[in-house]
Order: sequence, then C-alpha cells, then structure tokens
Amino acid sequence: MKPGSLSLSIAALIGLLFAPGILLAEDPSPAPTPSLEERVSDLEQRIQSIEHIPVVAFALKLRGSTEQNAATTPATTPQSDSPLELVGWDYRFKEGQQSYENRHVFNYVLKNVSEKPIKLIHGTLLFTDLLGEKIVAIKLNPDVAYPSGQTVSTGGEWDVSPLNPSERRMATMNHNDIKATLLIQGVAFDDNTTWTAGKQH
Repeated sequence: MKPGSLSLSIAALIGLLFAPGILLAEDPSPAPTPSLEERVSDLEQRIQSIEHIPVVAFALKLRGSTEQNAATTPATTPQSDSPLELVGWDYRFKEGQQSYENRHVFNYVLKNVSEKPIKLIHGTLLFTDLLGEKIVAIKLNPDVAYPSGQTVSTGGEWDVSPLNPSERRMATMNHNDIKATLLIQGVAFDDNTTWTAGKQH
C-alpha cells in the first residue's frame, strides 16, 4: 500500500470514530431528569421498603405506642371539686436482674372528701419536677373502697419504661423536689351514682 493511501485510510478511520453516530454510541446523552412527582414516588417506595424490615417496624411500633401514651397524659389542671384528695405518697426503685424487670414501687394515701362511700376510681398520679417536667405517671388502683371522710393507703408496682429514660430520675431525685398531682377522671359511689371530671355535679 502506498504511503499516501495509508494516510487516507487512517484519516477515514479517525473520521468514522468521530462521526455523530459513533459519538452517540460511545457517549450517550444523559437520561432525562425525573420529575418531582417521580422522585417523591420513588422516595415513598424506598421508605415503605425500610418500614417493612422487621426490626424497623418493631421500633416504629414501640415509638408510636410511647408517643400515644405521652399524648394521653391528663393535664395538670387543679380539681377543686374532686371527691378524692392526695394526702401523701412514698416511693422506692426496685431494680431487676434485667433492665426490663425494673419496677416503680409506690404507696399513696387518698382521702374521700365526699359524703358518699366510693367503690371505684379511674385516675392518675402525675409526678413532675419543680419546673413542671414530667417524670412518670401511674394509673391508680381502680378497685379500692374509700369510706366517706376517711383516708386509705394503697400501692403496688409499676413497670419502668425502657423507652423513657426520664423515669429513672425517680430513683435519684430528692422527694422534696418532686411534685405529685392527683388527677381523677371519674369515680363510682356505693349507690351507683358517678362523678366525672369536667362535668357539672
């Protein structure tokens, strides 16, 4: 092959390499940018995939339960017309072998200030620090009889929530720095009449 012919052949090959068709094959144009709706849809699908992982689903369930319990804690509104009043309380922390076995041990004394004996109560004892920050709230034992004008002491054990570290403060705080608020939702008297918080009686 003549040198001139060789140069022409090389030039032809170089021309083919840089032809528009070849360039498109070697360096394709980027795919069109997905729309906002497509990106949101893709993100939702990824989140759903993550939420279906068993460990993640369990953690989300626990968190939702905790948030729901926190949201349903009664407000600390004074109850001037409540048929029961808090006379006193004491507390100790009972540590278990495992953290989930820890218990709050409370004893509390309530007085029936109404004129009728009480046979059933629905209520809560809310414990806060001096700045009003919630430490723990316990549900009162419902089936305790309170004779009219008398005080009754009762108590028990309540679980320590592993998802609420602030509850451990009960074990370390000075009791003089803890405020206990009695919140009665309702009571049933011996004659089957009832009292409900927030209603005219």
